Amino acid sequence: MDTRHPCRNILPALALTIVLLVGVAHAENAADAAARDAEARPAAEQPQAAPAENAQDQPAEHRVPDIIITARKPPVEQGERPIFIALPPRDLRLRPLTESPGLDTATSIVGEQEIEWLEAYSVIDAMKYVPGAWTESRGRKVKQFFSVRGQTYPYPEYLLDGAYFREFHETDYYLPARSLERIEVLRSSAVLLHGPGGMNGMINLVPKRYTEPETTVTQIYGSDNLSRTEVTYGEGNDRMSIGLGVGFRHTDGDKEMNAEENITNFYANVQYDVSEVLTLSMTHAAFFGKRELEKGEGAIDPRFLTREDMFDPMRSYLFVGKAHYHPNERAWTEITGNYGIRRFFGHRDQQFDWLEEDYEYGARVVQGLRPCDANTLRFGTTFNRWRTPTGKRFYAATPTAPGNAGDISTYTAFIVDEHAFDRLTVNTGYRTTWEYIKRFGGFSVEGSGAGGLRLVLIEDEHSDPLGTYTLGSTYQLSKQWSLHGNFAWGEIASRPGMFDANGNRPDTETRFKYDAGLKRAWDDFGEVMGTFFYVDQQNAALGQNATALVNGERIQLFDSGDRESYGFELDMRSKRFETGTQFFANATLMTARQEQGGEGENDQEVPNLVVGTGVSQMFGDSWEFSVFTKRVGDYENERFLPAGTPPAPLGDFTEVNTKITHYFGQNKQHRAFLMVENVGGQHYSTVHGWPHPGVRYKGGVSLAW
Repeated sequence: MDTRHPCRNILPALALTIVLLVGVAHAENAADAAARDAEARPAAEQPQAAPAENAQDQPAEHRVPDIIITARKPPVEQGERPIFIALPPRDLRLRPLTESPGLDTATSIVGEQEIEWLEAYSVIDAMKYVPGAWTESRGRKVKQFFSVRGQTYPYPEYLLDGAYFREFHETDYYLPARSLERIEVLRSSAVLLHGPGGMNGMINLVPKRYTEPETTVTQIYGSDNLSRTEVTYGEGNDRMSIGLGVGFRHTDGDKEMNAEENITNFYANVQYDVSEVLTLSMTHAAFFGKRELEKGEGAIDPRFLTREDMFDPMRSYLFVGKAHYHPNERAWTEITGNYGIRRFFGHRDQQFDWLEEDYEYGARVVQGLRPCDANTLRFGTTFNRWRTPTGKRFYAATPTAPGNAGDISTYTAFIVDEHAFDRLTVNTGYRTTWEYIKRFGGFSVEGSGAGGLRLVLIEDEHSDPLGTYTLGSTYQLSKQWSLHGNFAWGEIASRPGMFDANGNRPDTETRFKYDAGLKRAWDDFGEVMGTFFYVDQQNAALGQNATALVNGERIQLFDSGDRESYGFELDMRSKRFETGTQFFANATLMTARQEQGGEGENDQEVPNLVVGTGVSQMFGDSWEFSVFTKRVGDYENERFLPAGTPPAPLGDFTEVNTKITHYFGQNKQHRAFLMVENVGGQHYSTVHGWPHPGVRYKGGVSLAW
């Protein structure tokens, strides 16, 4: 009996009310189909009758040999010792947060082999060569900010195993990347399911699942007395996976610049299939240690030239629990809960001490239904509450003022429908987001905190619901070629802590976002993707060439205006060829323009060119030579400059890194390497006052069993 459940006359591009009606209409048929599924099971799966008393009277038993069907690896995963991984197969039941297929060419995957190849310590390190990746490094509490496509204010946000964390920018440069199976970077600002905002891209950190025992021990030394130790252990089978990790990292930095760091990491992940229909998982990550905030240099605000700040101890804890229930192929439910707490004990040399504490907790529920084989409906809700009783960063306490506390709750509800029409797959969705600010005293990425803004306070403010609508599709032209397109319209509130010169929060922004991509993947080479993107921001919060003092430090002021950005991304990743070569190359060309007070101009604070390349060449099965390059175009801003100073140039550099690796052991599972970073010692800055220190060396050994 044919158990397929055909689906006709469902057009998900229509209003979502039609989608809901169709889902209800098919619910009863889905139950009937489930019953037919049971009837159509192979005989081996049906209840068996008791054997006859006289077996000689029965026909002889003939067993059909087991047949194992394995899918061919994606092109970039082919060859001996491949580095890259492709997007996971599109399975909305196993991964219910999967975004529109129209965003496939705007999604980058960094897998564990690539993390090892890059010798990446942190999540930030591992994403360095993602198309359009732009990292701003400085010596303040948030040490590094990562963005793509020049999307800032707010910067991309993070999920850990599908759990959304509002505050992660003090964690991503310490969370060890080696504990992850992959990092999913959604570069587009049209993300719908991953977070309440999702308007500037999202980053999902996926824990590793073990299927057999595996132990690694890594020891690395480098410039500035760098010492890094990592130990990971995992084991698993078809039903359970356990992963554990511990690491320690120390660097003196430049001793004269107050730059010492000592960080210890702990990590644990357990995934357990309780039954055929229920999977439970738990992820815990923690780090603690000490960090000195590096002093600045050059023609910046004089306070940052001499200030000696330190956080000792620093403590952060993250926990994620998840349950995935899938009783049949037609319905599934995923529930996620998460909690995080961060406590930073601050010290200013011979002046005062303070505490910066914040914590958050949240939950997400996603319900999936498959009314028919071609259609999948998902809906759910997300909740997040973030609190800081002490205030954070420049809104923390000082000797003359208490900290500005914060308490913000965020809620979302979403519905997404996807339908497959032969070669065409269409996805449409809607999300509404609303916020309750019980109390907020300010918070911004510019760094700082007394002055007139000290008195600005938001209390008991209920925001209006903000909507986001998306429509995306992919069309499979052939086995090798596919077209991808996505449109999104949405509203985004300015972040709490953004103020204009009058102490008011900028208005709500409206965005229109477009992604159009073409992808080719073939076994003889790998994959090539090209993506055009355009973002139209109306009434956006734009940084002004004006600042104000808060707690004796200077923050940037914002105002409302229009902004647009557009560009093209090229992303190439090869397989491991028979010659032993594997490489990647990507480039992002973009232009940003903004209009304030009726005057339009190019946004000079965004680099218009970002290029990344990397090549690995194997010599036999024992030696590998690698070269990485990163090119970031010029840009400018006045962050950390003295008040009244015009914007000064930044960026405009090409960094070259080289690495040689020797593999040894019976299965060549161990490795020793030497890496030279910034060959030639090019001097450049991504933020005023904290230039790149020049040539850096590191080397080490990694043993695996």
